[in-house]
Amino acid sequence: MANESALSNSIASGRTGVVTNTTEYGVLLAGTTATNPIQNAGAGTATQILTSNGAAANPSFKAYPGSIAATQANQETGTATDVYVTPGRQQYHISAAKAWVRWYVDTGTPTVSSNYNVSSLTDGGAGVTTVNFTTNFSGTGYAAVSIGSINASNALQTRVGTLPAVGSCVFYNQSCDTGFGTADPSTGQYVGVACFGDQ
Repeated sequence: MANESALSNSIASGRTGVVTNTTEYGVLLAGTTATNPIQNAGAGTATQILTSNGAAANPSFKAYPGSIAATQANQETGTATDVYVTPGRQQYHISAAKAWVRWYVDTGTPTVSSNYNVSSLTDGGAGVTTVNFTTNFSGTGYAAVSIGSINASNALQTRVGTLPAVGSCVFYNQSCDTGFGTADPSTGQYVGVACFGDQ
């Protein structure tokens, strides 16, 4: 390698690092001798990255692999182990809730207290609430789970009402203390639901 002695003097033998001159690049490998501490990797070309080829071979420049962020398809398949997950793609994983909401009823109107991917609630009468999604599911085969809270005067049981639609799901709140008739949550009570499936 041209000017090897000049480059060798830039970093002490046995240390790792990168040294350059105006035309060549070298990588100093740990454990190399003082007489030959520089391994020539060439100059490479634009957009390439310097890559290790293992202990028995010199490093070399190789093409940049491009984006290694998980795609929606990666998340939905759920098997890739060589990409990272960004916040904008996390929700597409098969294990993630695609929508969830917690609500209470204030003077007869269901009111959202917190949610993800829920655009609104529609009041269908006492104990009947439709949850409307911001981003629809790809089909109606998603799973919906629900919970109703309990207080000293009333225990709620919440269940899916009718067949779910891609853009909404109906939930019925039933009072365990009044023969399981439909009823709104009483003061201090809430309802929570979550939906899992493909979007």
